[in-house]
Amino acid sequence: MATPDFNIRQVRIERVAAWLFITGLVVACLIYFATFLQPLVLAVMVWYFIYAMKGYGRRLKIRKRSLPEWVLTTFAFILIVLITYVVIEIVTYNLELIIARSPEYIANSRDLLESIQTVERFARIQERLIERIEEFDFRPLFTGLLNGLSGLAGNLVMIIIYAGFLIAEQRTFRKKLTIIANTSERASDFFTILRQVNDAVRIYVIVKSQMSLLTGLLSYFILLMFDVDFPILWAFLIFLLNYIPYVGSLAATLLPAAFAVFQFQSFTIFIWIMLAVGTTQIVVGNIVEPRVMGRTLNLSPLGTLLALAFWGLIWGILGMIISVPITSILVIIASHIPSMRFLAIWLSETGELDNIESVRPA
Repeated sequence: MATPDFNIRQVRIERVAAWLFITGLVVACLIYFATFLQPLVLAVMVWYFIYAMKGYGRRLKIRKRSLPEWVLTTFAFILIVLITYVVIEIVTYNLELIIARSPEYIANSRDLLESIQTVERFARIQERLIERIEEFDFRPLFTGLLNGLSGLAGNLVMIIIYAGFLIAEQRTFRKKLTIIANTSERASDFFTILRQVNDAVRIYVIVKSQMSLLTGLLSYFILLMFDVDFPILWAFLIFLLNYIPYVGSLAATLLPAAFAVFQFQSFTIFIWIMLAVGTTQIVVGNIVEPRVMGRTLNLSPLGTLLALAFWGLIWGILGMIISVPITSILVIIASHIPSMRFLAIWLSETGELDNIESVRPA
């Protein structure tokens, strides 16, 4: 006859096995259906951008009356599509120019290495570096970026369709969710979780986009001041990589600084650009953004890095960009489910979940 302790252990083992199976199944679906899910995720981000732009549009008064909602929605939707198209065209043009001028930059880097005076001990290392530079071809890297942008442009139509249907269904979301929740005994919990998730994602997407845009614009003027080639391209990459926690800011600072070495044949310019762009990243990311964001998303640095690695592994750059809001959603949902509460505690920054509230701007 089985003892109570044995039965408890068996139940725990079965529960762990069930969670492992569900997790594996979810990961497999995320990988297998990535082609379908990624445009949908981007459409949701577009939907949040439209929501933010409508908020700004409501401040516009004509004869002391706000514009109709359908006008604000249509205008915001068209504006976002036009901005996306123009950005893709500009970045594509700059990438093509870099690919065309790559032999010039490789020759500059070779001349720079040859001009360095070294002792005899390091002369052989210098020769090997020069040989590697002559063999190195970074055109495949930029060609890959170009192909990625082409793929994004190809998915743009699908993203627009998804976003359009999300906007069309927005009016009936609340009604449908109310009907679903009323069939459950925990209707209030359902709407609490939904409100917290929506507020957390909305504030994160809006504020992070504003701060990324500010960082990109300031970096653009800094690069113009130093006369670095293709400042629009580097500013766009800084804007995009700023969504990626920790490593994104570092990569966004290193890219234009390293490129400037090839352009100017000088290591001094590398230091100056690192200091200027890096200072901008630090000021905006650590001083301005916390003041605008208000409370943090209550995510631990380790949990954020693990989420970054996981989503980057399965979805690449897009996965890295959405890793923070996805992790925040997971913490909010897990904090309301007793069997998953341990996960929310581990992923949270402080471990305190009793008073989890949606993020509010300061």
